[in-house]
Amino acid sequence: MKPGPAERIWLLLIGLTGAGAWLAETGQAGWPLTLVAAGLIAIKSRLVIDYYMEMIRADRRFRYVLFAFVTIVSLLVVLSHSWGDLLRRITTVY
Repeated sequence: MKPGPAERIWLLLIGLTGAGAWLAETGQAGWPLTLVAAGLIAIKSRLVIDYYMEMIRADRRFRYVLFAFVTIVSLLVVLSHSWGDLLRRITTVY
């Protein structure tokens, strides 16, 4: 039996999650891992938004709001890596 679109997307999401977990376990923290993690967040989120939330058929304004949110989250991941020490100092209460 041939898998349908939902099953293919689900398998892709599982594969991307597995790849992200494997990369995280390598212990090689740095810019490449941060950029890959941000990219995986963006890709997986878009797949979920389009296919499981069925926003691909929704008004484009709703999709753009969700895509903007995903973009902001991905950028925050990158910013937290680049300015992590500063953010820790700012948000830590002594």
